[in-house]
Amino acid sequence: MTNKLALLTSISILSVGAVSAITPAHATISCAGYLPNSYFERIENNDKFAGKLVKQANDTQQLQDLNGNIIIDNLTNAYILMDTYVLAKQHGKYGVINAAGKIIVPFKYDEIQTEPDIATSFIVSIHTSDDASSAKNTSKQGIINRHGDWIYPLADVHIQHAHYAPDYDQDYFIVAKNTVAKNNGLTGLLDDRGYWAIMPQYDVINPLNACTGEPLYLQASLQNKTALIDQNNDVIIPLAANQHIELFNSYGDVPLFLRSTLVAGSTAEGMSEDIQDDIESAQIIDANGKLILSSDTPIRKLLYHQLYTYKQAGKIGVINDQGNVVLEPQFDSYRDDADKVWFEKNGEMLRLNSLIDLD
Repeated sequence: MTNKLALLTSISILSVGAVSAITPAHATISCAGYLPNSYFERIENNDKFAGKLVKQANDTQQLQDLNGNIIIDNLTNAYILMDTYVLAKQHGKYGVINAAGKIIVPFKYDEIQTEPDIATSFIVSIHTSDDASSAKNTSKQGIINRHGDWIYPLADVHIQHAHYAPDYDQDYFIVAKNTVAKNNGLTGLLDDRGYWAIMPQYDVINPLNACTGEPLYLQASLQNKTALIDQNNDVIIPLAANQHIELFNSYGDVPLFLRSTLVAGSTAEGMSEDIQDDIESAQIIDANGKLILSSDTPIRKLLYHQLYTYKQAGKIGVINDQGNVVLEPQFDSYRDDADKVWFEKNGEMLRLNSLIDLD
């Protein structure tokens, strides 16, 4: 199990980066390393792929059955997904087949995106030029499920995988209109049955805890304001300007979120560790909207420890990665030299390992 998970992790990292540069067939989320063991135990009970890919002298590939009979040939860029499907090109177009040669996704798409860690749905794309003489391409995208049925028909939209819920074997997608002039509150969350979990109503939605086995939480943006919502569109932190939200941890029964207040006019994006200069203050809030801890400054992670500093009433304290206070605010400053951390109190520099047990 461990080796299989490690292999899937390396495949997933490759798919998000290198594979997308080599071929348009790539993933837009990475579940490897997050999916529970119960998921891999379940798929290990599936029937093994009853075929093999055989490379030919002309650099094409054949899908053969276990007796060497040719199922389909003239394939390129072919690889087996989760011991279930073959994703490949044929005559310059992408498609998906199973081991018996049944076409799941016809070979007529310029791009297919999927998550290689899970046997799930396929985002298909067709590129079209604005006119015959233009080099500028546009794209139509749609979603086809693992049975070959349409979840979302081809349209002028941008689609990406958002979340996989292993307990329910269910996939979620972010669907956003491509046309900028019409993209005012027209991004939503679609499930793999074709139902809107969140109707298109936001400018942008960003998943915060994909593949963790927990309900999905998202940062939603509308007209330069952000909010924290769940996959049922229940509001946990209301829309507000100069607000940045990210997952703090998902260790407990209720995930914790880091809400940072940005300086007025900030357009900073990314993780809070990368935008410290744009943060005025911060709070840790649970998934029920309850305030766990507030800080008058950014909440900063120590380099070599799963500990964070915060500040209240001019004094610095320390919390752990579950939001629990480890050291009450009592220090005037601190110095973080990776494996060595000092805190200043009454003019004296004290080593962190003298204040708490780091083992």
